[in-house]
Amino acid sequence: MKDGLRFVDCDMHIMEPVDLFERYLDPRFKDRVTTTIGADGTSRRGTIVIDGLPTTQDAELQQYRKRSRPGGTHSSQPLSGSRLADTGRLDFAIERKYNAEAQVIGMQMEGVDIAVLYPTTGLSLIARDHLDPLLSLALCQAYNNWIHEFCQYSPERLKFVAMLPVHDVHLACRELVRCVREMGAVGSFIRPNLVNGHFWHSNYWDPLYSLHEELNVTWGFHEGTGAWYSHMNVLYGENRFYRHVASHWIEMQQALIAMIIGGVFEFHPKLRVGFLEAQNSWVPGLLSRIEWDYPQYRDSHAPYLSLMPREYFRRNCWAAVEGSEPEIEATAGLIGADRMCISTDYPHFDSNFPYVSTNLLKNVPREIAGQIFMGGAQLYGFTENDFRKAAAAAAADKLTATPPGN
Repeated sequence: MKDGLRFVDCDMHIMEPVDLFERYLDPRFKDRVTTTIGADGTSRRGTIVIDGLPTTQDAELQQYRKRSRPGGTHSSQPLSGSRLADTGRLDFAIERKYNAEAQVIGMQMEGVDIAVLYPTTGLSLIARDHLDPLLSLALCQAYNNWIHEFCQYSPERLKFVAMLPVHDVHLACRELVRCVREMGAVGSFIRPNLVNGHFWHSNYWDPLYSLHEELNVTWGFHEGTGAWYSHMNVLYGENRFYRHVASHWIEMQQALIAMIIGGVFEFHPKLRVGFLEAQNSWVPGLLSRIEWDYPQYRDSHAPYLSLMPREYFRRNCWAAVEGSEPEIEATAGLIGADRMCISTDYPHFDSNFPYVSTNLLKNVPREIAGQIFMGGAQLYGFTENDFRKAAAAAAADKLTATPPGN
């Protein structure tokens, strides 16, 4: 808990081990995946190449360095003082090689009861068009098998979402069933970028939408930067600043437009969708824009819609914040704090960890903060029983994992 409030981290990240594919990838595909190696011949953190292409275009686009050494942040957000390259805030995790013990320590530092884990390298692992579907499946299975094993350190507190081979929707369905029924996944994560040109309102995705409903698990949209199929690369090229700002907001907006206007939420009323790591102040403005056009176009272009856009959002959607955004309270007044959730974004470079939860409590009234801390529980369907189990596990975790300074 954080100051007596239950807290579900809707989007906490892991750092995949450098030897993940050596240990978990189907041997039939190992010659198609290469990793950065050190002088000793073993893998180290760096670019992963799949079928001759790096997993992200960032390395290709970034032709020179902007800064030669770490320096202070130029953040204009008064609550974001921890966003420095050299604060030492992650020393405890680095010393433990980002293992599950470090994950639990990070949760204790933030006051997290239950964390839903998302990948780091895995965000870009299959983020391209025309990837061999069977290779896509093998990569997903390797990651999913590893993250399931990782969560066994504290399974009542560490939850994961499955990586799905979206290059074949039927393979994606099979992998989702395996991960949910055999390994306890609480949902899936999918980037909002179009895959092989399939729009999110396309009938292509219907089997996967239906399966999420039947399994009662969450569909999490999570963007990154530098994906091969992202049109932001074409628009903004080398400038990662441009691409990072644009991709996280604009790709999410396009996904929400498709899900609402395209009738996904009309035909899949039980589908729960999270829009993650993109803040959420864009949501009320976008909903207002859709509603502005609703009277002109509903009858001619979307006669199947039976609810107003805002009603679909409040029934089916949650959007995440990261605690220090100055517009959180205003946004909560427009879309409802109960349709917001919060991500620590541990251990990424632009996270405010370990001050995310503290920032939120400073930033908004306690009642609103409490609803946002619990937003992830509604998004992922956690119950009172889940929290009882998590509390018992947290007591045991404190005996084995000690936060820095304690």
